[in-house]
Order: sequence, then C-alpha cells, then structure tokens
Amino acid sequence: MTRLSSTVLAIIFCVGSLIAQAPPVAQAPPTPKIKVLILTGVNNHKWALTTPVLREILEQTGRFEVRVNEEGRGNGPETFAPYDVLLLNYNDMKHTSGPWWDARTREAMLDFVRNGKGLVSYHASNNAFWGWDEFDKLVGGTWRDTAGHAPYHAYTVKIVDAENPITLGMPTTFAETDELYHGLSMQPDIHVLATAFDDPANCGKNGKGCGTGKDEPLIWTVKYGSGRVFQTALGHDVKAMDSAGFRLTLVRGTEWAATGQVTIPVPGDLK
Repeated sequence: MTRLSSTVLAIIFCVGSLIAQAPPVAQAPPTPKIKVLILTGVNNHKWALTTPVLREILEQTGRFEVRVNEEGRGNGPETFAPYDVLLLNYNDMKHTSGPWWDARTREAMLDFVRNGKGLVSYHASNNAFWGWDEFDKLVGGTWRDTAGHAPYHAYTVKIVDAENPITLGMPTTFAETDELYHGLSMQPDIHVLATAFDDPANCGKNGKGCGTGKDEPLIWTVKYGSGRVFQTALGHDVKAMDSAGFRLTLVRGTEWAATGQVTIPVPGDLK
C-alpha cells in the first residue's frame, strides 16, 4: 500500500470516528394538537349529520384532536378542563326538545372562556339559550325575536377585515349556498370579519320572508374575559359545509379561538 493510500484511509477512519462519537442532533418536539370538544346532542338542525363533518374538517388539517359530547347536563369545569376550545353545535331553541343544560354546565362554559380559553359558535348555536343574557354577550350575536332568513340560496360572502389573522391571505369573496341569517340581536363589541348582501328579491312563498336588502354580518369574533369567541352563521347543512370558504374560516377561526394565533395556511388554489 502506498503512503498516499495509507494517509487517505487514516483520514477516513478519523472522520468516521468523529461522526460516530458526535451526539445526535436534537429533534424539535412536535407541535401539540389543539384539543377540541364539540358540544351537541340537541338542535333544530340535523346535528347528527353535521357533527361528523365538523370533526372531519378540523382533523383533516392535522392541527386538532376532536372529541364529541352529546350530553351537556351535569358537565362542569372538570369536563372542559382538558380542552383548549369548545365548539357548540347545540340549539335548545325555546326548549322545543331536550335534554337541557343545567346551571352548572352553563357557568362552566362561561368560566372556561373568561379564564382564557376559546369557544366556537357554529350556525344555529346562536339560536340557543333564549332569555340567558350572558350567552348573548358571550357569542356576540344571537337569533332572537327579530331574526329570520330568506330561502336557502346561492350568494357571495365578502371579507370585510382582510387583515385579521383568521382572514389574512384569503380571497376577498367566496361563494356560499346556504341560509343567510338576518336581524340577529348583535352586541356592540363584536368584530365583524365577513358579511353577505341579503337580496330583497329572494323571497319565500307568496312573496314573504324576503331578504333585507342589507349587508348582514355572518362571521365575527368576540373577546370575553381573557378568552376568545369565533362565530360563523354559515353551514346550515352538509351541502353548505362543502364550501371551501366555510371550511377554511372554520378551521382558522377555531385555531384562533383556542390560541389567539393562526398558523393554518390558505391553500394555494384559494389565494
């Protein structure tokens, strides 16, 4: 063996020894998933169909871990404590069916949010808890005596705050085929993110139940104590939930409600 070959082999041996002795490169720990509890089981909408879709939309992002609770009675702080955000798919509108939330469950939800965690109010959940003024303040806009909607139809949702973390980078409009709530009882401190024009030519039978001719708020946020609330009035049924705009605002709004930040990107085909 030549002297040059011996030298090369020695260098290779030394380098290999150094690599073998080097400590392993530390791997960054995975980002913990946001823990979501969907509260449902009562609704004048088809909650048994929409709840699995809500869960699927959230979990497909890889950002959320979702559980479902269909029985609100008896829940308390210990029920909600493991979670980062509650998602309401619940509507006891004027107590047309049961089971109902008791006072302990209601107070636990308020404390959960006011102490720094999040709440998402989905579609008809803003119809819930008639006569409970604190719920009206919590979610920022509720279906009460003045509320209604024209027939289910196609319309355009307009982003009115494009700088908010939830809507940042989204198109300024997106298509929706859905109910369009109007006449909701709105609190003064909400922050509206998206609206839609409620066409007065869109009417029900005999020319009744028409649109208002106004831009109606459909997506907004509320601060409650140290916590955050995101509400979307979109998503009446499984068909409406197929809208890319609904899905994106839902996942980004849920992340914001849980953490105060948004990391879920806007897909390239929506920019």
